[in-house]
This record gives sequence, structure tokens and C-alpha cells, in this order.
Amino acid sequence: MGNALRLFVFCLSLAAVGSAAAFTQLWVRQRAQNRQAQVAAALASSDGASAHRELMRAYHADQHKAAGIIVAVSLASLFAVALTAGRRTASIAAETASRSRGDMHQVEHLARTAVVREEALRHERGERQRADENLQIQQLLLNRALGEKIRLGRDLHDGVIQSLYATGLTLESSRQKRATDPAAADALFERGLQLLNENIREIRAYINSLAQSHPTTSADFPHALGVLIDNLKGDRSTEFIVRIDEGAELRLSPAQLPDILQIVREAVSNALRHGAASQITIRLHEDGERLALMVGDNGSGFDPAAAPNDGHGLANFRARAALLHAEFKLDSRPGDGTRLVLTFPALPPTA
Repeated sequence: MGNALRLFVFCLSLAAVGSAAAFTQLWVRQRAQNRQAQVAAALASSDGASAHRELMRAYHADQHKAAGIIVAVSLASLFAVALTAGRRTASIAAETASRSRGDMHQVEHLARTAVVREEALRHERGERQRADENLQIQQLLLNRALGEKIRLGRDLHDGVIQSLYATGLTLESSRQKRATDPAAADALFERGLQLLNENIREIRAYINSLAQSHPTTSADFPHALGVLIDNLKGDRSTEFIVRIDEGAELRLSPAQLPDILQIVREAVSNALRHGAASQITIRLHEDGERLALMVGDNGSGFDPAAAPNDGHGLANFRARAALLHAEFKLDSRPGDGTRLVLTFPALPPTA
């Protein structure tokens, strides 16, 4: 539209200049013809030369006027073209400025929208991260609680229940001897009461998480093992063979002692209760950078593959072996006793 307007104004200006030039030339010729008639009349008189000079001056004046008119029309046409171009330029500038302002507003709107969306995404990521962290913490607490529950059940089964069973057998033996040997029955009864009091202290230790029945140093292992055997043996005639390599107990860490004693307690209790063993061997020896614990008996034995799945003994053996990072092996056949071997890392030898 703007280019067509400029073309129209330019053509109109050319037409105006051409019309002005033609009109002035026609006007000059008309004036010249009129003056020639006057000159012809003057020639008839005596002053013909003077009339001719006057005619030429008037003709030149008309030419100057015509040229002035043409120049004026040309200037007016140029001004019109320039004015049209200026208006177009101003229109273009205004349109460009308007578009720029529109683009700036659009960019500003997009920037604000991007900031809002980024903030919303950041908030959503934060909420998801907090939710994941809370879920992980809850899962950790749940796993820890479950682990504590399993550990407590394992300790009660391998420790307190075995001790209570030994106490019950001692009291049962006292009752049986009451009629034939009152003195022996009284001794067994006193022994049963002593074991019962020890069981109460052991339960209190579990409740208070003091583990008072466990040794605190590796040097206490032989003594703790002897107390454990006495409590489980009661008045039985079972022979116990205990062999501990010299210095082997010093390569036990305090963290290993509770689980090792519980494994021995469970193995001995099973040999006495289920296997009716007359001889039980307990051995701890060094094997390079590892220690090996063996508990064997000559009892009735059993088939490990046919053992009931609802029992806790074998499962507790394997669980404690995993805690000790130990290799656990169990060999047993019906009528051929049972042999348990546990191999686990040892502390570096003392100088």
C-alpha cells in the first residue's frame, strides 16, 4: 500500500511538471504571437526598431516566468514525494516500534512464565526428594526394627530358652531323686534355684541391653565357655572335651564373642536334648588368618534335609554365621552324631 502511494504521488508529480511545462510554453507562444502582431503594426510606423527591441525583452521575460513556474512546480512535486516518503518512514518506524514493544511484552511474559514454571518444578522436585528421603528413613527404621526383633528372638531362643531348659531338667532330676536320695535331690534343687536366678539375671541383661552373661574381652572366652557347659550339663554324665589352641582365644574380637557363645550353646543344647550324646567335643584352633570352631557329638544325629522348616536352630546358625562373615558347615546322619564347623576371620596375632 505504501509503495503504491509513493508511485502514485511520483507519477502525479511528473504529470504536474509536464503539464506546467506545456502550459507555460503555450502561454509563452501565445504571448509571442500577440506581440508579433503588435510589432507588425509598429513596423508600419516610423519607430519599428524600438518596437522590435521591446518585443524581444517581453519574450525573454515570459521565458523567465515560464522557467520559474516550472521550477516551482518541480519543487512542489519533490516536496510532495519527500513528504509521502517521510510519512511512510514515520509509519514504518511507528509500526516497528509497536512491534518491538509487542515483542518485548511477549518476551517478558515468556520470561515470567518460565520463572514460574521453573519455581514450580523446583518445588515439585523438592517435595519428591523429601518424600523419597522420608520413605527411605521409614524403610530404614522398619528394617532396623525388624532386625532388632529377629535378633531378640534369636538371642532368646539360643540363650534364655536353652538356659531355662537346662534349669527345668535339673529340677526334674531333683524331683526324681527325692525318694531315693534326699541329699542329692536337695543339692540338685539348690542348683536349679541357682540356675533360675542366673536366668533371671540373663533376662534382665537382655532387657537392659547389657548382655551381662557375655564376656567383654577375648581372655574371658574359656571361662564363659566353662560356665555355659556347667549350666547346660546339669547332673548328666555327658563327657565334655574342650580344646582351645594356645593364644587362639586372643584372636577373637569382643564383637564376635556373643554370637560364638550362642552358637556353642545351641549346638550343645541340641546334642543333649535331641541327640542324647554321651560325649561332646568343642575345639577352637587357628587356621592361618582365620579361626575354626568345631562342636561335635556322638549322639543320634539327624537328616538336615528332613529338618522341620519351622525350627529356629539351623536358621539361627546361618544368621549368626553371616554376622560373623563365617563359613558354616553342618554334617549329620541318623545314628552317626552331628559335627558343626564355623570358620571366620581372626584378629591379627599379638606380638
